[in-house]
Amino acid sequence: MTEDLDHYFTTGEFAKLCRVNKRTLFHYDDIGLFQPAITDKNGYRYYSYRQFDVFLIISVLKELNVPLKQIKEYMDKRTPAQWLDLSRQKIAEVNHEIEKLNQIKHFLEETIVFTNKGMTADFEEITIEEQAQEHLIRSKLLKEGNAKDYIKWMLEFINFENRTLSKDTSFVGTMLGKENITNGNYFDNSYFYVKTSDISCSNALKPKSLYAVVYHHGSYESIGNTYKKLIDYCITNHLQLGDFSYEESLLDNVAAKNEDDYVMRITIAVK
Repeated sequence: MTEDLDHYFTTGEFAKLCRVNKRTLFHYDDIGLFQPAITDKNGYRYYSYRQFDVFLIISVLKELNVPLKQIKEYMDKRTPAQWLDLSRQKIAEVNHEIEKLNQIKHFLEETIVFTNKGMTADFEEITIEEQAQEHLIRSKLLKEGNAKDYIKWMLEFINFENRTLSKDTSFVGTMLGKENITNGNYFDNSYFYVKTSDISCSNALKPKSLYAVVYHHGSYESIGNTYKKLIDYCITNHLQLGDFSYEESLLDNVAAKNEDDYVMRITIAVK
């Protein structure tokens, strides 16, 4: 018997091999989920190397939040067909989780890019930049006066964000029509939009053009001052405004506690 045990692992050795605590193996044995290959007359447990794959499957299912009771039910009645069905089901769940994590990763990466731009923005200067065409997902035309009804505006914003936010899109911005800009209606946004790398989802384009770029620093309530500065700049330099401005929040209440520290980038085509 002693010679035979040379080919088996003690509880401590098998626990180390599986990277778990010995108490985990004791518990699994107690509930009949995973039992040692041999238990000697003194109660010492010994495990075979052939059991490693079985323990690995149990660990994988546990990592996928399958309750131990359900794992035991499967292990007690497992067949090749059941294993195939379970594997396919869990692959679908893993793919869904990967997609969620990719979206979270993309969100955090976008946050880093936008925050860095907000922290290094020059609030005094207005620049003219040539920008390439960009594909957008644009909302339906926002209802007139909806910006004055903050609750309705926020509901539309959140609904649009939930529909479009993915690893292929950027943060939600707002588009303000030229007529509203020239008439001083700075809060009557025309559309929500996101930039997208998935051309098949795009329903609008931000055209290739020269763009005036200005950064608004402070509360959104004071954005009219920045638009007035932009209009004065265009008049002085004999520039005509394009159809829409594109507003992107670089620093908002996610990164800054005080509204005075908010930063928004405004771009508008000029000629």
